[in-house]
Amino acid sequence: MPIKFDVFSRWTGALQFTAEIDCADDEPRSVKLGLAVKWAFRTGASLVGASLDGARLDGARLDGASLVGARLDGASLVGASLVGASLDGARLDGARLDGARLDGARLDGARLDGARLDGARLDGARLDGASLVGARLVGARLDGASLVGASLDGARLDGASLVGASLDGARLDGARLDGASLDGASLVGASLVGARLDKRTLRSFKADLWMILAGARAEIPGLLAALREGRVNGSAYAGDCACLVGTIANVRRVDVMTLERDVNRPAEQWFLMIREGDKPGDGSGGGFAAAKAIEWIEEFVALDAPASAPEPQAA
Repeated sequence: MPIKFDVFSRWTGALQFTAEIDCADDEPRSVKLGLAVKWAFRTGASLVGASLDGARLDGARLDGASLVGARLDGASLVGASLVGASLDGARLDGARLDGARLDGARLDGARLDGARLDGARLDGARLDGASLVGARLVGARLDGASLVGASLDGARLDGASLVGASLDGARLDGARLDGASLDGASLVGASLVGARLDKRTLRSFKADLWMILAGARAEIPGLLAALREGRVNGSAYAGDCACLVGTIANVRRVDVMTLERDVNRPAEQWFLMIREGDKPGDGSGGGFAAAKAIEWIEEFVALDAPASAPEPQAA
């Protein structure tokens, strides 16, 4: 026999709706709350700003649901489907969303600190300004997702796919990205200070930089000097402080328009993290990117030295 269950607003504490759920009266509150959410989704009752902490929603089908501003701290949504759902400003601290589907979902300004999203799918999702401090996204898919200005400090993204994702201005200080894919990702002004990025994650950036250096060997000393002295601005092609190709043009003393330019190539994307004044070791995100670029350049020089050395003269 159905029982009545009240759900309240997280903002005012006022009654938001009363659900009719098929549930034994002695079932845990988490179960009742999960059933109330499903009832609201079926009947059209508003879940906006609802207090739903600890709700058990494993495997729930909530595609297109509006949970804007809702609070779901500690909720369990393992394997749930929230494709195209609206969760802008929602709170999901410590929530479990392992294997959940959030493709195309909106989570702008949402809080997911300490949440678990291992294996979750967030392709094309929007998480601009979201907080995922200490969250787990191991093996998650965020291809084409927007995380502009998001905070992922200390997050686990091992094996995650962020192909074509926008991480402009995002903070990933101390994050772990071993085996993650960042191909085509935008990193303008992003910070990766102290982040763990293994060779697989960095391969495309390093390889592309080496390709550029192979055609600009004479400019390498000038490029290194610019990186060390904070005279690189990854967002500008021209000027005294310019991007990778712009700096090469400055050292070569030619117009940058005469060189091949492609802001989407991996090396240029890496340099987009560097702003004027950023120096290796200064604790900034750009300083981290500059230090890593110097490391790759010096490695290129060391490996390239035998090939570039002049042929010995015959006696």
